[in-house]
Amino acid sequence: MVTFAQLRHAAFESLDKAGDTWNGVAGHTEQIAGQIRSGVLQPLTGITPGSLAPGGARSWTGVAADEATREIGLLADELTAFHYEALAVTAALRRAGSAFGTAQQALLRAIGDAEALGATVAADGIVTLPPLPPEDRNDPDAIAYRRRKWDELQQYVEAMRKAVSAATEADTAATAALRALDPAEVDPATRPEAVDNAGADLVRAAGMPTDPKALPAWWGALDPSVRAGLLASDGQRLIAAGALGPVDYEWHAPDAGAGDYAQRPPGPGDYAVGVAAEHMLVGGGNLVGYTDAARHMQHFLSATGEPLDVDVDRMLRDDPKFRGLVDGQIAANQAEWRQLALAAFERSGGAPVAVPVEAVAHRDIDASTQRNWFLAIGSHPYATSGVVTARPGPDGKPLVSVQYQVNIWDRYNWDPGKSTPIAFTNIKDSDLAKLHQTGLAREFDLTGRSTPVTVALPGTPSVLPGAGTGQDGTREGERSNPGRETR
Repeated sequence: MVTFAQLRHAAFESLDKAGDTWNGVAGHTEQIAGQIRSGVLQPLTGITPGSLAPGGARSWTGVAADEATREIGLLADELTAFHYEALAVTAALRRAGSAFGTAQQALLRAIGDAEALGATVAADGIVTLPPLPPEDRNDPDAIAYRRRKWDELQQYVEAMRKAVSAATEADTAATAALRALDPAEVDPATRPEAVDNAGADLVRAAGMPTDPKALPAWWGALDPSVRAGLLASDGQRLIAAGALGPVDYEWHAPDAGAGDYAQRPPGPGDYAVGVAAEHMLVGGGNLVGYTDAARHMQHFLSATGEPLDVDVDRMLRDDPKFRGLVDGQIAANQAEWRQLALAAFERSGGAPVAVPVEAVAHRDIDASTQRNWFLAIGSHPYATSGVVTARPGPDGKPLVSVQYQVNIWDRYNWDPGKSTPIAFTNIKDSDLAKLHQTGLAREFDLTGRSTPVTVALPGTPSVLPGAGTGQDGTREGERSNPGRETR
């Protein structure tokens, strides 16, 4: 348990240094594992690590070659497992250090606020106010003032308690994460699942939040090496949870739309507009091929208000201009993104690193060439976001790539003063806005993200391990099948 005095006077430089040391160990271990796979296993097996191409001719064959390949593969897997375990230590220390620092700041702030009220905060956290002077002890006003001050002081006392409690929770979590690391579980010779177990240890130590809203801040605060390790060990789950989404940008509805939902009861004219929208806009839209416009209108008329997912992959296929805008974002930022990755790679001592990147813009959909999407969305912000990754190549020099997805947002609502011709009719936007105001329909958020894609940045070989898969963040030197056997 963390005490008040410990948190108040603690210095965390040694914790930071320990995290740096373990991060360095993790990086060196992964470098050696990669060198073994590319420099030893590749010539033995004729298979390039991470390659989908058929293997070439083996330089050494026979029983001895098979045994050597198996033993060396086990060694490479053991080093990779240790790499994950060392990263797990790094993650646990970084997580604890951040939590301790936040708790200490909250504690010191509460102490300062309490002292500003004239209170004394003892070494053990006991808070007291000086006694009333003798001449005020029978003064009702003085007594009432002191009571108000004491009542105000309680919020700072509670803040101190919460700070110490948060530090204790962080200490308990770090202790549990470190104690869970069992060296016996990362020996591929006796545990074929050693690499997977070590990856799971890293995931637990990093403490991925269960609240999706907390994911961007957590993801952005991770050590770049830990982030790269998480993508390599649990990339599919992280990407599904939204780890490639923007870290800094947070979308908000641009306006109030039609105002409060169901603010007045519907009249006969409102019901008539609803029926017309259902038959003409939904049915007519489907009839002429405006399937997404009809789908969005149908969801609006369902009046659930639930967010609706947009097929961004199809938007990109349908609209060459949109694809060009995304390509332009990558081209405009690739030099800066590459430098971010290389700087993190250098700081890590040559360990794989992943750094979040994003580029945000707004576009108006072309009504003449993309009528379906124009009626479905109109205009919307979009972001190309993901991670730029640097990992050591076979020669130790960094391979830099970006794994990105395209994100879009919009608020489906109708603005007075406009009309929208669709299919065989022309209904005023103000009439559709009234459907929201009467509860016959309801505005909603539109969101969507594309399938992730991995591309090499300039100065990097065009074929990267895992490039184009866009799903699991496969790292260079993925462990080989020979090392999955047991002795």
